[in-house]
Amino acid sequence: MALPDDYTDTLAKLGEAFAAYETATGVRAVLVGGAAAAVLTDGEFMSADFDVLAANDIAFTEAMEGAGFEHDKLAGHGDGGWFHPSQPRYVVEQVSGRYFDGRGDKGRCLQMRVREGSTVVLPAVEDIIADRLGQHEVSQGDASMLEQARALYTIAQDLDVKYLVRRILEESGNPALLGLSRD
Repeated sequence: MALPDDYTDTLAKLGEAFAAYETATGVRAVLVGGAAAAVLTDGEFMSADFDVLAANDIAFTEAMEGAGFEHDKLAGHGDGGWFHPSQPRYVVEQVSGRYFDGRGDKGRCLQMRVREGSTVVLPAVEDIIADRLGQHEVSQGDASMLEQARALYTIAQDLDVKYLVRRILEESGNPALLGLSRD
């Protein structure tokens, strides 16, 4: 499976906004949630929303506008979402808080070059796996979250298993669902 062209185009525009945000703040915005899982699984699990962790609201707004995104106040894209007119079916939502509530190691983030001048920052695969397992628990058994975690675990290379187990437990997930022990 591969990411659809319009999804990749949206990622490229988002990467432009990420670059502007980093220039303005000195801090990298990070693509989290389902969109990060979609990218890391090359479209096996698609998400129509792009959750972006970016703390500076003003700089984020300026970066998004500079990359051609428009603020969407309609319920179709949620409150405060952004969309790019050339790819209106995808929404970008700014999420608040610290990187995985301060428990994830931001130094492990991955940078994915989408196109020249466009790079998107993704969490480490261990953090996404832990997030998906935590979401599985919070949702009281959402099978798609478990499937995402298992797929990411299967395709990941050079996992730091000790870090992974720690992060799964911090996200209130169950490492046994991946065949891992708590130790």
